[in-house]
Amino acid sequence: MFQVVLPPSPRSVGVARWLITEWCAPWVKASEVEDDTVEAALLLASEVITNAVVHGEGMVHVALRRVDTTALRVEVSDEGGGLPLIGAQRDDAESGRGIAMVEMLSSRWGTDLDVGPLGKTVWFELPT
Repeated sequence: MFQVVLPPSPRSVGVARWLITEWCAPWVKASEVEDDTVEAALLLASEVITNAVVHGEGMVHVALRRVDTTALRVEVSDEGGGLPLIGAQRDDAESGRGIAMVEMLSSRWGTDLDVGPLGKTVWFELPT
């Protein structure tokens, strides 16, 4: 399992993308995970991390692991309350489609609330 804690900054999205790419490289090289799966993970992780930076609170925790040999799981946690929403968007909206993309591209996704009044983990899985 790979874990990193990043500051709530837009720059953290790029750092996380680079780290996820590096962490997945041995799996790709060994043909255990497809390049397309890693690309999808990078896209969806970018969306969820951006949500944590913009709408969450505190540090952003990113975790990546393989679930048996069947899936790649990415988890993004922050200390903020509230749940991500899949909202109806106008065609000309410039943002707000991230969770809809997670819903569409992942095999499973969800939100786990942490113990206490604040904190959540948004996670998604992609088949390998």
